[in-house]
Amino acid sequence: MTGKTAKNTEGTFEVTVRGDLHIDFTGDAGEMRLHRDPSEEWHLAGLHRLSEAPEDYLACDVYLPADLPLDATPHTYNFADGKARLHFWTREHQGNQTYVAFEGTVVVAFDGTHITASFKCTAAFGSSRLTLDGKAELTGLSTGLTAQYPAKGHLSATFVGGPHPGPHFVANELRIDSSNFDGHRPDRWIFIGEHKDDGLPQVRNIIGIVIDKAASGLKHDLAGNNQVRIQYQRVPGLAFTAYAGELLLDELASDDKASGTFTCSFRTYDGQEFTLVDGNFALNRA
Repeated sequence: MTGKTAKNTEGTFEVTVRGDLHIDFTGDAGEMRLHRDPSEEWHLAGLHRLSEAPEDYLACDVYLPADLPLDATPHTYNFADGKARLHFWTREHQGNQTYVAFEGTVVVAFDGTHITASFKCTAAFGSSRLTLDGKAELTGLSTGLTAQYPAKGHLSATFVGGPHPGPHFVANELRIDSSNFDGHRPDRWIFIGEHKDDGLPQVRNIIGIVIDKAASGLKHDLAGNNQVRIQYQRVPGLAFTAYAGELLLDELASDDKASGTFTCSFRTYDGQEFTLVDGNFALNRA
């Protein structure tokens, strides 16, 4: 299917999904995206809507390096080393689950307004595995969908196990991402804390607290929650979404602030578990 979106991008996006799920994904006309994220990464996306509800969809996001050459010749990136990233969103158990590619490659050619991409990869959510074989061809840059602001405050937690170097996470860079997707997906905030490993090459450690703007209440169980999520990334290379835990907000989140406490559990790609405890954050737009 070829479609042109209100965001000025047209094209096709198709993915064959096998493994623990069997999905033949075709992005809807009017639901294609090609733009730079606030991180400067190139972001291409396709979405298939299952109903008129904003949260009822399947989607595929591919993130490519900010320095992607604009020479229209093929370049290959590996998902295992984090130079490129892929997230495939499913609708399971009345919630959206995010499968993250941890091996495989994407071949992409881009001239600044027209992009072709083909990819084969394995993606994981907890212990579940999917194999994806996809291709996309998009033309036209979408207008911006996100706004990201520096923040002041704090975000800290303690790791028990997992890939983080040492138990203590203390962010020294804070920001708030406020995104309005015009019905493309649920509008949401991400309250982000980051710190970098010592030495070279520098690896970014990121905790993101994702809250859909439609979420209500202060106490949120993270198990199967399609409106509130906690994510941990080591960039390049690793990205995880908590499969269980609890977030307790001090007050309802807004574009300008959020604060609260959290604990949560993750599974690595080989099934090992690790947890975040004593999570505490208070972010205010700077």
